[in-house]
Amino acid sequence: MSVVAILVISSFFVLAAMVGLADAFVHFVFWSIGRLTAREAAAEPVQPPAQGITA
Repeated sequence: MSVVAILVISSFFVLAAMVGLADAFVHFVFWSIGRLTAREAAAEPVQPPAQGITA
């Protein structure tokens, strides 16, 4: 009985590790897609700041 318990518990941890690796892989894929499709920040502002306006 103890051998069966050890196999069940160890298989549970192996399954959890596989799920964690799959989650990390999916996260990396979507992170990469997000970085590749993101627009680059403009080097200069589209509209120059207004002159003479103070807060």
